[in-house]
Amino acid sequence: MERNREKMRKGEYLDEEILRLQKVYKKQEKNYDLKQDPVFIRGKWQRFLPCMVLDEKVCVWLPGSFTEMSEEIARIRYPSKFRPAVLFTSAGQDENYGFHLLGKEEIGESIDLDHSIRKMQETVLCHAPESVLYGQGKIRQDRAETEGRWVEYKNFTVDEETYNLQFLIPLKSCVLAGTFNCRMAFYDEWKEPVLKSLEYICLNKEGWK
Repeated sequence: MERNREKMRKGEYLDEEILRLQKVYKKQEKNYDLKQDPVFIRGKWQRFLPCMVLDEKVCVWLPGSFTEMSEEIARIRYPSKFRPAVLFTSAGQDENYGFHLLGKEEIGESIDLDHSIRKMQETVLCHAPESVLYGQGKIRQDRAETEGRWVEYKNFTVDEETYNLQFLIPLKSCVLAGTFNCRMAFYDEWKEPVLKSLEYICLNKEGWK
């Protein structure tokens, strides 16, 4: 096991793992609606529900069992002052969503999402060069003309490997930046439902001023 762990730390992909993950995705993609159907993750059925965040400006879809992370825990888990404005976590705090909103003062009149994703990757490797970058892709938003972007990578703590998925979603005059992370051992169960949930994120017109 230690030999395989070392290979992963060096960024070497295991073909068997990639093929297995592709099979999992194809199986989960068959005829399920995240808004209606629960998803079996880590031995439990998870139902995703709409949740208003960021002063009720944005509607996101999260597992119903997740709760907002307290400020005390957030300071410990995310010591940087640049941590997401709002964080949600599972009961065991093994899985986390984070969100913050970028307005015109941060992004200007327009934003190049592909360029921003590349900068995110560069930042990850700059601060944690041992990280392993995986794939990236587009988020086809439900009933929207625009597409978001996502990128995934693995990083390390003292005794753990963590899967991270960061995303950018344009919402008219602003951009929602967010992250999802979980233990690497369970990323193949979480990835597809999380990506599906990102398709339903939308701006709450009544809450946006």
